[in-house]
Amino acid sequence: MSADGGTVEDFRRSQVEQEQVCRIYQMKEQLEDVDTCVLDQERLDSLGVAIGHPLDVDDKGTWDLGTTFFQPWVPSEVLAEVAAGSIWWDKLLSEHSPAEWEYASYKTEWFTMSLKHLYEMDRDLWEPWHVDLTQINLGTGLQLPFYREGTIDRDVQLQYQPEGAYFPVDETKPHVCCCVGDSTEDPGDQVLRSDVDYAIALVSFRLRMGRHTGHHTKPGLIYTFERDEFARITQVHFDGKTNKLVLRQSRQLDLRGPEPTADAFLLLRWMANRPIGETEYVDEAEPEKEEATTPDRPNTAPKLLLGCA
Repeated sequence: MSADGGTVEDFRRSQVEQEQVCRIYQMKEQLEDVDTCVLDQERLDSLGVAIGHPLDVDDKGTWDLGTTFFQPWVPSEVLAEVAAGSIWWDKLLSEHSPAEWEYASYKTEWFTMSLKHLYEMDRDLWEPWHVDLTQINLGTGLQLPFYREGTIDRDVQLQYQPEGAYFPVDETKPHVCCCVGDSTEDPGDQVLRSDVDYAIALVSFRLRMGRHTGHHTKPGLIYTFERDEFARITQVHFDGKTNKLVLRQSRQLDLRGPEPTADAFLLLRWMANRPIGETEYVDEAEPEKEEATTPDRPNTAPKLLLGCA
């Protein structure tokens, strides 16, 4: 492709990106009118949210590198060793009684401390931000939502808030993650309002900043703590072909009990993931005349799907 052609293509991709920003902002405006903590299929359809195939966190053979953009890599024995020094909070054993909407925040502390040690093992993967949403916004440009329905401390009906954000150390990668505490009590398999709100935040962040225009997919990953009892992992991206926000969710992870559960370690392993996947546009160059009729070289290999070695 010529230099001029490349410039035209870059401009086209930038225009597509701006159109997607407008669509995402429309979704956000529509979500502001929603006053329920869970969203049914009719509401999801009206917002333009599509639910993709379940996210296979248990490695049951449904792993698809074409639609999965985050990969756990830490061995189980390493997780156990790292987490041994972190405190597992359980409300039944606690000497203090926080408001119910604070349960999720307390539960995340075990994961935050464990992740700190894991990230020190490999400093080339993620840059964690475990600060309040204002500092995250000022430092990175990511605007994470805070939502509260109700005003009296212990009579809050619904609240969700960010507990942290994670950015690839390799700034060429369009991936981004966040951790969320939600006060919703055992929503089961229903999609939370916060799932969509944070999906919008992660996707719009990458689109607004304009630093990854050369990527057709800008994936996000959300770790949602449903009070202190359950959690769910949600992978998100905006599909330019359907003009929809796509969510792929894991099964509900069980965090109940006086000791870290098997699902707690599974969640921790996914939080210590590495960004992967083919997210970048591929420019197909015309072959040179002298090579136009030659067969493929035997040492030609497909591009690796792993984003990190």
